[in-house]
Amino acid sequence: MARTMLKKRKLRESEGSVEDRLSSLPNDVLHQILSNLSTKDSVSTSVLSKRWEKLWKYVPALDLNSDDFSDYWDLEEFFESFMDFNKDQNLNVERFKLIYNPIEHSQSYFESLIDDVVESGVRHFTVLNKVDGDEDSVGMPLSLYSCATLVNLTLFCVIFDSPESQVVSLPYLKTLHLEAVKFDGHSVLETLISSCSVLNELTIITHHGDFLEDICVRSPSLKCFKLESMREVFDVECGDPSVEVDAPKLEFMSITNYQYESFILHTIGSSAKVNIDVFFDVEYDDPLERVVIGDFLTAISTVREMTISARTLEEILDYSKVEQLPQFLNLSSLHVSFLGSSWKMLPTFLVCCPNLHSLDLEFDYLPETGKNKLPFVSQGFLSSLEFVKLKTPITDTKSSCMMELAKYFIRNCDVLKKVMLSESFGNIIKKVERIPKRSRRCEVEMLKPASEVVSHGSSLLPMMYRNFVIPKILGQ
Repeated sequence: MARTMLKKRKLRESEGSVEDRLSSLPNDVLHQILSNLSTKDSVSTSVLSKRWEKLWKYVPALDLNSDDFSDYWDLEEFFESFMDFNKDQNLNVERFKLIYNPIEHSQSYFESLIDDVVESGVRHFTVLNKVDGDEDSVGMPLSLYSCATLVNLTLFCVIFDSPESQVVSLPYLKTLHLEAVKFDGHSVLETLISSCSVLNELTIITHHGDFLEDICVRSPSLKCFKLESMREVFDVECGDPSVEVDAPKLEFMSITNYQYESFILHTIGSSAKVNIDVFFDVEYDDPLERVVIGDFLTAISTVREMTISARTLEEILDYSKVEQLPQFLNLSSLHVSFLGSSWKMLPTFLVCCPNLHSLDLEFDYLPETGKNKLPFVSQGFLSSLEFVKLKTPITDTKSSCMMELAKYFIRNCDVLKKVMLSESFGNIIKKVERIPKRSRRCEVEMLKPASEVVSHGSSLLPMMYRNFVIPKILGQ
């Protein structure tokens, strides 16, 4: 009994010390803590005590979802009240986020709302628009073109009007994410990008209906460029925009699910990493159209690390039947995935990579040994290869073929340090370890089981369509 009372007393003392530590924090620290919450959650803290009743109003962030309000006018009233308080207190809204899906949309009021946010010294600005239809189009005001404080700009399904005589200058913008954005003018996107003198990261995701025809990226400061298509592939009417990239400091480039007729890459850093998943919409029997592929491969031939999809590898193989592939002399790390029988194409590409140090091969299935011998070559890359990672499906039972795959690298690589195998090799791992090694330093290692991760790429759609619980206090 005494022990139980002692434990309860210690528990009360512990809870009291936590409460005291939180209460002892200064208001500005609590404001920063609340700024990491949505405005909905931040407002909810006002019921905790008298001290917390108005703390949320001083938070330098506004994170709203129009679905949390009964109608457009409640959203308007809440926003105006918050902004008026900030102006009276001479406060800035450093971070603004709005998921926008009102029953009614007033473009004039929406522009005045955004104007107020721009004038408040916003640094991180996000608008994710769910309004669909030309009659309810949501356009960005011209004030956004010259927001001198902006560091991060993220937009989904909005319209950029032509700046016309408006000065376009975003001197501190470092991160730009544009998805399903429409531009009312042929060169508006190019003008927007070139106005960002310190731009570091650019993400562009195209959607059917955005009417984007050209993507011209000219940036002396850009280091990371991600381009992704969510249009339907193999549909002539839904082909992706032509691309031109001139970014001499580019260190990472990812092109996903992209189908194009023209892709011009002027320069890329010699230590760059690329992730390539593209479809070349050209006729291989037309020498003029083949130049598009040749120029693209030559432009990326200087990179140090590459991840390439099976379908892009198939395109490269088709090209290699009529033209010689460039040499990837700087390539030290290669990750390739295979669909169906695309593994047959690997030798054609590996011959062009004589200085590989790391090779990551991911198979969706393996052929039967004897029917289709694994098509590897004993030249070039084998003399430099130090790390090999082999992944096959856990359901694949072709142990003889997996043995041949592991045996090929272990027996033939001069300086091999480590062979890493997926869990599908578990039943034959002892046999693999007994394979005579060409390199004395070679070790065999089992990879840890990978947890299931659902990837949505860079798209903002998952962020927009989560389930929201609406607190009553937000509408009060």
